[in-house]
Amino acid sequence: MVGRDLAQGFNLDVRAHGFSLTDALKEYSSDHLVAKLVKHARQIQSVVIRLVDINGPKGGEDKTCEVEVHVRAREPVVVSATDHDLRAAIDAAADRVQSALGRELERARALPRQRGHKVVRAQKTMS
Repeated sequence: MVGRDLAQGFNLDVRAHGFSLTDALKEYSSDHLVAKLVKHARQIQSVVIRLVDINGPKGGEDKTCEVEVHVRAREPVVVSATDHDLRAAIDAAADRVQSALGRELERARALPRQRGHKVVRAQKTMS
């Protein structure tokens, strides 16, 4: 459980496909993602980080970090980044998920305000 200092935390799961996950890599990925998501921890239920080495030992730009954030009462936010260096892919995915989650939560906040504003405006014109 991440976010113990907050009123509510979220579950974090780090998975590796195509290679064995070291403790250092698990800590690096979780620390970077948590730092980007802690602002929205109250709305997040869980986060799944998938680290994939697509080509295995062949090399090339084939390391992918996919992040899936499950938000309360919303569809999951999923982003991915690919790079030749796994840590660079993790950093890029962390930046992308921070932006995508911020946009999604802002849309969720703005939608009820817009509806309420239209209802109030319509009631004032009817009176």
